Amino acid sequence: MTVKDIISGESEFIEFKQEVPKKSEVYMKTVVAFANGSGGKIVFGVEDGTFKVVGINQEDAFSIMDGITSAICDSCSPMIVPIMTLASVEEKVVIVVHIMPGSQRPYYLTAKGKENGTYIRVSGTTRSADSFVLKELEFEGVNRCFDQTYAAPEASVTEDEINCLCNKMYRYAVEHCRTEEAAERIRPLTKQNLLSWGFLVKQGDTYYPTNAFLLMSRNVLPQATIQCAVFKGTDRDVFIDRREYDGDIVTQLDAAYEYVLRNIHMSSEINGLYRADIYELPTDCIREMICNAVVHRSYLHPSSIQVAVYDDRVEVTSPGMLFGSLRVEDIREGISIPRNRALVYAFTYMNIMEHWGSGIPRIIRRCKELGLEEPGLMEIAGSFRINLFRFRDKTRICKSTDKVRISTDKVRISTDKLNDNYKKIVQYIEERGAITNKEVQSLLNVKDSRALKILKEMVAAGVLKKEGKLKGSYYKLK
Repeated sequence: MTVKDIISGESEFIEFKQEVPKKSEVYMKTVVAFANGSGGKIVFGVEDGTFKVVGINQEDAFSIMDGITSAICDSCSPMIVPIMTLASVEEKVVIVVHIMPGSQRPYYLTAKGKENGTYIRVSGTTRSADSFVLKELEFEGVNRCFDQTYAAPEASVTEDEINCLCNKMYRYAVEHCRTEEAAERIRPLTKQNLLSWGFLVKQGDTYYPTNAFLLMSRNVLPQATIQCAVFKGTDRDVFIDRREYDGDIVTQLDAAYEYVLRNIHMSSEINGLYRADIYELPTDCIREMICNAVVHRSYLHPSSIQVAVYDDRVEVTSPGMLFGSLRVEDIREGISIPRNRALVYAFTYMNIMEHWGSGIPRIIRRCKELGLEEPGLMEIAGSFRINLFRFRDKTRICKSTDKVRISTDKVRISTDKLNDNYKKIVQYIEERGAITNKEVQSLLNVKDSRALKILKEMVAAGVLKKEGKLKGSYYKLK
């Protein structure tokens, strides 16, 4: 076995010690940090930094192992039981201490107490846990989620507020169905749905909102915003533009998504009547990145989500370390441990996200299909970041040869090419300036889902553009 075999490419989860320190606290902080995170190994008998193998006296190895085990068991609360092994590296004996991810978090040094003795692993170093990290570890330890927790125990929620949120989520789900048949299968939400998801808590005859309910309605958390910016070059030295979006988190998501689309390159393809906008980056990946940040961020963390557009990439930073025992390689394989279960239920229902854990693998697969560089995933300074790299020539490769490619954002289709329904809608807008989904239903005598499909077709064809969000949305001529 070599040092490389021990590391296995995961140096952030391993720490080397030349010898066993006389004061166990020197390495006990790392033991606690590994138990509070994804686990790790401490190797005694290897110099840190140089990776020079000095070894442990083989005759004393077993007594040293007993001493390490006793020190860990006696020094940490709740008790941590290490897995101890001996390994032969470059013909020398080293001691490998395996610390598994703990299920009774937070773990801390008993002598220092929970508030001062809790440690976490950040970018390969051991650090004292901030108060908000400690709170999140406490949630993990009792298998609770922040979003399913009381927002304010004294603040009840009215029937009107409950019905308003149910209707808003139902409407959004219908609007974002890919087919008319799928839209017709969407069931309206009820109070019972919100209870089962963890949006509401009932005590007696009174309903109380959880943090998820407030985040999806009257968002009052100051950190629950999305900051967007465009930078000159490939670093954060020079701002070109910046925005910050607040309000409910779905509105924020849509606004941040549109912000990115406005600030990357776009061209169009015309195929008969229809026009398709072609962006240099896959739009589904951009939306998935922002969606993942909104759903999986730590809402206990005092920072906002950041979406940054550089010359060479689009970068989304989500506050909070990877949840539970997750590692970056786990996410690549589609493994998911939801931090905010209520929001996951809601976003899945609303067709914002698909199955748990499918987002990152789908982004990686789409980039590979389009010839883009593989997205960069990393933990950085207690946050999770994903980079979607742009083509160097700022254009998407168009593989179709039977379509006309143009470089303008506005294409108008003459009304003589439109069918009767389209003509009626165009005439209505020309007379009144705009049209809503309900007005289309009345004008054409069709159901809501059919009206929505027609409007989506006209938007895709470049005839109409959508303005506003949800109930306040309307359509105008492009």
